[in-house]
Amino acid sequence: MIDTLLVPVDFTIETEDLLSCIGELENAGLKKVILLHVVDIHKSQGLAPMFERNAKKRIEDYAGFVRELGLEAETLIVVGDAKRTIAETADRKDVDAIIMGATTKGFIKGKLLGRTTEYIARSSKKILLIEKYDALKEGKEVYEKACRATFSRVLVPLDFSKESMKAIEQLQAFKEVIKDVLFLHVIDDIKDMDLLDEQREEAKKKLKRIKERLGGIKSQYLVVEGIPSDEIVKLASMEDITLIVLTARGKGDLMNLLLGSTAESVLRKTTKPVMIVPASKEFEGEEWEEGEEYA
Repeated sequence: MIDTLLVPVDFTIETEDLLSCIGELENAGLKKVILLHVVDIHKSQGLAPMFERNAKKRIEDYAGFVRELGLEAETLIVVGDAKRTIAETADRKDVDAIIMGATTKGFIKGKLLGRTTEYIARSSKKILLIEKYDALKEGKEVYEKACRATFSRVLVPLDFSKESMKAIEQLQAFKEVIKDVLFLHVIDDIKDMDLLDEQREEAKKKLKRIKERLGGIKSQYLVVEGIPSDEIVKLASMEDITLIVLTARGKGDLMNLLLGSTAESVLRKTTKPVMIVPASKEFEGEEWEEGEEYA
């Protein structure tokens, strides 16, 4: 459950749209919202005190909006490095999740992710909900609000590692707000084409058992072949997915990375909101086996 949420704010129209997303989380147990504005020490130079004063006035408007939703609001103004301050505040305040917007100045080599958001995705061990704002219309940048019924149709890619199964635990916590789930397994290690049908059927059996254990949530499952990140992004678009749930690290990713290669690639390419579920030490480096909790 998400009891406390950290919302970094920079007083842009995207931030205002982002705040309107938090109402959905009330049914997931949300009680408190911490609004954090970081006065960038690298850009403010000697003007930091003035920026702090201005920020205190503006952030109270946001706090008022949060309180109107019936939630507790706390405001923080900090001078420092934006990326590190957000990550450190999330740990210090022991929040359950961070919500951020991913915006860019147009499409840059297919990258739809801001530097600060990318840093938090790579380094934080908190649940991270990333809303996407993107569009180019007639040469002008238009950020389209993405959080429309975020939890209505959720895509959950699974590689059957114990790590990826953390996503199932998180779904249970959000069962009051999730309407429909699509489980996806991508076969990317085809060693023998004669055995492909067997691989496909085995994956379907595992997904069926997971579906049966996920009581109270409508769900479907699908098995495809290809490059996992490409298939995830493509299916999310084709199926009108409203949220992709990824674990921080899956099977085969380097142990020293908090964000696995597949998750990072999806995060960069997709225009859909993404939720990253953090790694848990008890799951690191292990694989899901028959007969275990989700078998």
